[in-house]
Amino acid sequence: MSKSVYSMSAMGSCPRVLAAEKLGHEAPPMTSEDLTRLEYYTMCEDIAAKQITNLGYELEPSTLCQTCLEKYGNTRYGIHVEIDTPLFVLLGHLDRRLILPNRRLPVEIKSAGRFIWPKFAKEEFNAFTGYAGQEACYLEAEQSPGIYWVLNRDTGEPLKYIVNDFKNEINLEGFKKITLPVTYEEIIDKLNQVEIAVQYGELPEGEDSDNCRYCKYGFLCSKAPKIESEDKTEVIKIPSLVEAARMYRQGHAMEGEGKSLKETAVISLLSHAKDNNIPKYKVGGVSFSYQGQKQKEYLDSEIIKASVSEEIIRLATKKGKVYDAYTARVLKEE
Repeated sequence: MSKSVYSMSAMGSCPRVLAAEKLGHEAPPMTSEDLTRLEYYTMCEDIAAKQITNLGYELEPSTLCQTCLEKYGNTRYGIHVEIDTPLFVLLGHLDRRLILPNRRLPVEIKSAGRFIWPKFAKEEFNAFTGYAGQEACYLEAEQSPGIYWVLNRDTGEPLKYIVNDFKNEINLEGFKKITLPVTYEEIIDKLNQVEIAVQYGELPEGEDSDNCRYCKYGFLCSKAPKIESEDKTEVIKIPSLVEAARMYRQGHAMEGEGKSLKETAVISLLSHAKDNNIPKYKVGGVSFSYQGQKQKEYLDSEIIKASVSEEIIRLATKKGKVYDAYTARVLKEE
């Protein structure tokens, strides 16, 4: 009997999701937007790797994994790592390895937007246990501390960490030392429970995770609130409105792709201006200027409300123009 194979990148998932995959439950297929987003994240990974080499470090590159191709018949990219346990195999792919004079450190690269990046900077892995589970497996496979690099997709600014350096062996300038909130042993315990549940054809209870928001198995979640079906919504088939809906979907997809392209370009353009101390330059029909780092100021409405009378608040409150309030969203393809 062959062993189960689990992806290290999924080790932050709850037991119910992991068991669902083993029992043959299928998640909704990835949309074209999902694929575009993944391609963009891969581009960000390359930019982050260049940032690391610009600091003077040498990296072992990410290439097509021949082990997965020959052993599992899968096309994967990255540096192959594998842990073989009595019940299952844990399989993963490092983004890079950092080459030091006397050792190599596993490197994991993440890119984050304007909301997630500051949250990681403040709370680190305590707010991202899904990432922590994956990293715990990588460090166990390598038997080494690791490098964790979080790129801000909007500004190009990185967060630089050394993870689980319990013996204080690694010292790199500008890198902060942090510890994972989960252990490899805890992950093994979870997988053992999953294996037992799968043997009985059961789904274990779900658990809260930072992955819940993006989970594709929400329809199987044992703790998800019931959502009223959209079947009662009137379906319109008027040709002119069908065409308008098609235009909206197309525009929505173009907006997402355009935003990703612009964000990727800005990272490179901004890095050139900052690295070379060039406040303004032109290239390829684009004018780019850098005014330095700024910080917006705003008034805290809660403090103001607590400090002045209701009459002053009434006098200071202004109403804008009347507008049509609406919501339009692109539905997933059925």
